[in-house]
Amino acid sequence: FVDGYYAFEFTRPPGKDRSFTTQPLRHNEFNLNLALFALQYNTERVHGKFGLQAGTYVESNYAAEPAGLQRIHEAFVGLRLGQSDWWVDMGLMASHIGFESAISSYNWTYSRALMADFSPFYETGMRLSGPVSETATFTLVVVNGWQNLRETNDEKALGTQIQIQHSDRFSFNWSTFLGNEQPDSQPWQPRIFNNFFGQFQISEKTDGALIFDVGFQKKPSAGSFNTWYAAAIYGRHQMTETISMAGRLEYFADKNQVIAPTGTPNGFQTLGASLNLDYAPTDHFVWRIEARGFRPKDRIYPSYSGFDRLSGFLVSSFAVSID
Repeated sequence: FVDGYYAFEFTRPPGKDRSFTTQPLRHNEFNLNLALFALQYNTERVHGKFGLQAGTYVESNYAAEPAGLQRIHEAFVGLRLGQSDWWVDMGLMASHIGFESAISSYNWTYSRALMADFSPFYETGMRLSGPVSETATFTLVVVNGWQNLRETNDEKALGTQIQIQHSDRFSFNWSTFLGNEQPDSQPWQPRIFNNFFGQFQISEKTDGALIFDVGFQKKPSAGSFNTWYAAAIYGRHQMTETISMAGRLEYFADKNQVIAPTGTPNGFQTLGASLNLDYAPTDHFVWRIEARGFRPKDRIYPSYSGFDRLSGFLVSSFAVSID
């Protein structure tokens, strides 16, 4: 998979990196968002995956990880439990949280929603997954933490996922996370996070999706919790065999700056909107154009003139995949 792009941020930030986002990262520059080469191994009893990656997505999301591990996209091995459809996997895996993937072609819009950028894209640990009924699957994970390749304290985090395929026209997902992300030298501050989304088919050519996230984290010196939340609504329409369009409205609120620090009085409280146009002449190639804008409560977006309350960008991307 290869995804190259050009993005222009209207606020023209002094540095090339755009703020509060992971994709697309760089302003007024042709660059590589993600290049991924992956191998998969599948038998009746054992499966596995190993992938190497590069691009500005890696620079943004893996900045806190050791340099030698940043280039690994996924690396895990799984074992089937007896003759059942349950599997146990161990290693570096894609996160069990979220509607959007790190791979842009899998998503309805090119850029990721704020709720995706501020929740894990990957996790390291063990995963147990399998069907619990004809329409539902369950996943349990034990991981190092909130998007951690290497451990940052002596504790492990737990997560769950329930996916229900109600019919060909509607599916539902509920993912959770429970863990402490503070160093061992700091007071215990458990983080509790829930991600809900439903995807529904409106007509043969039109789809919709609703997503809601809510997180809680204990305050350092009190028994109460700080809260952040986000919501988004998506729509997608297949105009012709090769052209489709999609849109997204979203709101992200982290007044107490638990997950998105700004240093401003109202924290990160932002309304956003996106409009996407895709051209896919073959199954392996897509040209995507997106316009996106934000309106935060405070002046948080760096610009050539200081900080602005409005921000927006245009991006164009070519992506190709062979599998």
